[in-house]
Amino acid sequence: MSEALSMTRHGNVVQLTLNVPQKRNALTVPLYTALAAELERLRDDRSVRAIVLYGGRHFCAGGDLGGLDVSTLDMRRGMTHGHRIVRGLTGGPWPVVAAVEGNAYGAGFSLALACDLVVADGNSSFCAAFGRVGLTPDFGLMWTLPQRVGIGAAREILMLGEPVAGAKARELGIVDRLCAQSAVLDTALELAGRLAAASPGTIATTKASLARFPLQLDTMLAWEADTQSALVRSDDFSEGVRAFIDKRAPTFNGS
Repeated sequence: MSEALSMTRHGNVVQLTLNVPQKRNALTVPLYTALAAELERLRDDRSVRAIVLYGGRHFCAGGDLGGLDVSTLDMRRGMTHGHRIVRGLTGGPWPVVAAVEGNAYGAGFSLALACDLVVADGNSSFCAAFGRVGLTPDFGLMWTLPQRVGIGAAREILMLGEPVAGAKARELGIVDRLCAQSAVLDTALELAGRLAAASPGTIATTKASLARFPLQLDTMLAWEADTQSALVRSDDFSEGVRAFIDKRAPTFNGS
């Protein structure tokens, strides 16, 4: 287990905690590789009946843009690990509950929605911030978000990139349980415990059936890998990263 990810057992419920607080749990290489590997390892552990994904005060700020200067090939390799996470969360035999405090931005938003249930507090915020750095939504967000909010709302959220606060997120269907910040983790663990008590076969087959609707996840993942690998070498992506680091608004030129 990497220092970037910790694991706690609560009986047959596993709590995975993102642990890169200095970067608000941005998906650094150690974090996303550890998470991908742990989800695959847990798949073979028949004693695990449910998982809670938690990030402490800041669920996940998205990709680690400060350390991202990669080639098309590097991006594709990196997205392979990301897709392992998505497939692990959506295709694993156990239910997964996201416990969201603070921000779930960019790939952090995607990470939350790849889970089966989302628990969040009123001060939480969800944002598809990819357009600010000239990239396309990834980690399966264009597959998971429309299933929760519908095509029209998904189009608005993905294209405008405006933050969606906790109460609005609950109204739209992004969040399943809204509670006080102090109760987020306990609520998520309680739900996970109830799911762990359900028939594993029922949970596994329900997840597998829902993952086939409305289109195959792999089709979307292959498309986003092609698109992201091209955009990572664009001028707009470079400008987006510089603006992010400089804490200013980016100026995109479409190249």
